[in-house]
Amino acid sequence: MTGMDGAVYVGRFQPPHAAHVGSVLQALNRAPQVLVLMGSANLARSVHNPWSAPERMGMLRAALHASGAELRRVTFRPLRDHFDAERWAAAVRGQAAAVFGPAAALALVGFEKDVSSAYLRWFPGWSRLNVPQTAGLNATDLRRALFEGLPLPAGVPETVQDFLETFTRTPAFTRLQAEWQAVTAARAALPPGARLIEERWLHRTGQRVALHTRTGPIGAGLWELPGQVLPPGERPRPGAQAVFDHPARALVAPTAAHIYSGAPPPAFASRPVALTTALARPRRFFEDHHVILARLLGVG
Repeated sequence: MTGMDGAVYVGRFQPPHAAHVGSVLQALNRAPQVLVLMGSANLARSVHNPWSAPERMGMLRAALHASGAELRRVTFRPLRDHFDAERWAAAVRGQAAAVFGPAAALALVGFEKDVSSAYLRWFPGWSRLNVPQTAGLNATDLRRALFEGLPLPAGVPETVQDFLETFTRTPAFTRLQAEWQAVTAARAALPPGARLIEERWLHRTGQRVALHTRTGPIGAGLWELPGQVLPPGERPRPGAQAVFDHPARALVAPTAAHIYSGAPPPAFASRPVALTTALARPRRFFEDHHVILARLLGVG
């Protein structure tokens, strides 16, 4: 092993596959301890993030155990999505400092595959522990195969296959399969390269906030800030308090959320929910609406 104190591996692992397992094994060959951070831990189930952080930890832990990894040298922690690069990178550094200490010599595990790997450059002072990409293997294709009822590609550990097989018999899978079909249809109906705009209202009355419960197949049963996604090409009304436009925040297409203060127009149904309840249940919210709520209230 080198002189580093530890390695940090950040990912969504939706689901874990052979490349993830191989990356952890390579990190264990180079570092005495590996911290695995499960991203998107605060987001509701969706076709983009079907499994909770504990579920993903269990899948990856089982796959590592089956591969002979020394699990006593691997630490798993959940990591929230902030849809803000600086906040997210600070959270990663904070998690690492809590596990290894503030002065530890650390390496970041990863490979440059596309713009989503830009985070590898956000940690000056850390070294890079590059791992090779497994050609043709990615979690996006695995999710597509699962939701479309196709054979899983090669590279899914047997323990993960067992978990996924059990998951396909749950109500959660049935809902997500319907969401997959709806998201696919919604994307196909948009013009190529479409970028959408939505209008949302943040209305707080005392210790309550107005929320709407989604009823369609996309995000069914989840809370959202009342409002609407505008038809392609339509402009939002002026006076937005804030705009949230992270490219990964929306399921169907890149969407900029314009947030307005005050009561929503009568056309947008909502009901008051206790703020303490809403803030305590991030995974009950659609997309990044809990992040928006907490950010604008100054608590996130």
